[in-house]
Amino acid sequence: MATKEQHYKKAQHNEQFFGQFDVKTTPYLDWVITGIFYSALHYMRALGSQHGFSNISSYGEMDNLFNRLSVLKKNSDVYISYRQLKDDSREARYEMRRFSPDEVQESRDIDLLKIKSFVTPLLSISSIQP
Repeated sequence: MATKEQHYKKAQHNEQFFGQFDVKTTPYLDWVITGIFYSALHYMRALGSQHGFSNISSYGEMDNLFNRLSVLKKNSDVYISYRQLKDDSREARYEMRRFSPDEVQESRDIDLLKIKSFVTPLLSISSIQP
């Protein structure tokens, strides 16, 4: 089982990956959307791991974390952003949805940023630089 530090590093790693694409010109917006979602997922898993939920092995278990972790119960905006990113990623991967550059930027700059800004201050990570 990965630690909160490992999940946090993986989230940053995913951000570095999709940050290499120019969303205005890349033909790989589906991969950018997917990377954004997986970055958000690992930020959330880092938070869950800090609170003893380190064995999250399915999307359903991740969704349940929002009902089980009190700090998340109070923040429905974080859940809404997470679900939007999850749904967009699924649509990109399985429904062949084509996203516009503006939609991708909104996912990154609004939904992912909301999750990252919420989770990062709550994590007790002294050895990792954001």
